[in-house]
Amino acid sequence: MKKSYIFVFISLAMLIITSLSAEVTIPYLSEYLYSYPSTIYKGATAPFNWTKDDYLKAGGLLLTGGMLYLEDEYLRDLYQRNRIESVDEIFTVFEVLGNAKYMFPALGVMTLSGYCLKSDKTVETGLLSIKSAVLAQGLTLSLKIITQRPRPETEEGKEFWSTGSFSLHNDSFPSAHSTLVWSLAPIFAEQYKENKWVPPLSYTIAILTSCSRLNDDKHWSSDVFIGSIIGYFTAQLVLKDTPRLTFNFSPDLSRIGFCYEF
Repeated sequence: MKKSYIFVFISLAMLIITSLSAEVTIPYLSEYLYSYPSTIYKGATAPFNWTKDDYLKAGGLLLTGGMLYLEDEYLRDLYQRNRIESVDEIFTVFEVLGNAKYMFPALGVMTLSGYCLKSDKTVETGLLSIKSAVLAQGLTLSLKIITQRPRPETEEGKEFWSTGSFSLHNDSFPSAHSTLVWSLAPIFAEQYKENKWVPPLSYTIAILTSCSRLNDDKHWSSDVFIGSIIGYFTAQLVLKDTPRLTFNFSPDLSRIGFCYEF
């Protein structure tokens, strides 16, 4: 919802194009970029292909979100009554890990570093993470504009459109921090699953980052829950629907070969 997001997205796009701009990379780059609308389409049409179990799971998640909405004010009071200064300082660190203005540049640097260091896994992880984060944040920012829910710290109630007027500051639902960190956790957990500590660490960071938004009174519980769901399932879809990249570096550093596959 901030102007800095526009700058971040433009800078990130330029970084990707620059780092993969050699003529030999065009086929992969085209496939990768095409996978964005392809994934959006598959995500939008997925419910038409769901099984009975899928609908039951989706219903359970919506029911959980609805129950949290009903208890949002009580839960908010509970968090704030038990707030501890030392915990505030700890959560300050995790807030950064869900902040787009820090994480998008970090992902760009990660991708470019992998390219320079000839690490195909790092580049692939970076591109998967960027795609997951961009798609998840796009949906979340759209919902923020549509739902117009005030943040708890404004003391204007938990209802959608409760202020009676449109404002870009009514952007509580869903939590963008939760969406972002949960759109990344499954990517890192899958890409580095051979390291036993990476999956639990990734999800622990996601949980604590989400909790930081409740502790800091920036979001309602239902905001955080739905944001987490959006991020998690976006990541799962991206992992299934994105071409993978394998580098074949030649001795001539001016030319680098790429192989990719679905």
